[in-house]
Amino acid sequence: MNKLYTIGETAKLLGVSPRTLRYYDEINLIKPTYIDEDTGYRYYTFEKFHYIDRIKYLQSFDMDLDEIKSIIKSEGVESLVNSLNEKLLEKEKEIENLQKIIKDIKWYSDYWTYINNESDMLHSYRITLPERYMLKISCREDWINWIHAPEVKMQEKKAELKQMNIKYRRQYGYVFEYKDFIENKFLPTDYFIFISEKLEGANFEVLPAGDYLCIVGRALQEEWNPNLISEFFKNKEEPKFCLALEFEDNLDDFKEANYEFQFFMG
Repeated sequence: MNKLYTIGETAKLLGVSPRTLRYYDEINLIKPTYIDEDTGYRYYTFEKFHYIDRIKYLQSFDMDLDEIKSIIKSEGVESLVNSLNEKLLEKEKEIENLQKIIKDIKWYSDYWTYINNESDMLHSYRITLPERYMLKISCREDWINWIHAPEVKMQEKKAELKQMNIKYRRQYGYVFEYKDFIENKFLPTDYFIFISEKLEGANFEVLPAGDYLCIVGRALQEEWNPNLISEFFKNKEEPKFCLALEFEDNLDDFKEANYEFQFFMG
């Protein structure tokens, strides 16, 4: 007869607790080789180690015991392979989501140091941007509260995005008319955030990929140099998209934040 190992010895050899082995027995996952009728002590043979080790290994893939029990009962490799492939797809999706989170963390870290304060206000520069998707709220429905009112509506819309599992980036911006910018008047038409997916509807818009001419200024204080932009568009068609994107540099006063003004060059 093969050597019998006590539940304590088995647990120690396999790196589990005696309580775990008792639970496996209770749910009919792995039965002891022998139970002493007088003492109720459980004993295991070497052969049982192989099956307990497999259970532990499958658990390391985050398979739950009910799923493992179903695989064992099927007595077929096909069931195991199918479960492993399903778990593989699940983990690949988790990795994809983690990569998106890492990308957003990196972006938000750069967001706070993107603008070099005063020095970036002295010149214009060109950047190339991909297609972007925005959720926008009109600022013209309530001119008296054009900062407060759109913010309240934006919070409502963001709650809807969460229910739809649509991600957004915490960078607020404004759409404005070129003529107002040239006159140093900040009279935005829309308040917006960028979202991760293209959506249809009156509150959504797609910004084209391409080159944007940019300057830095303090939008809410109406402090910027319009000549840095107007010289380029002189005798040219006015830009179709004029944006002001917030780049905070402190945690106290968003109204003092710098903005990057972006003008689509077509």
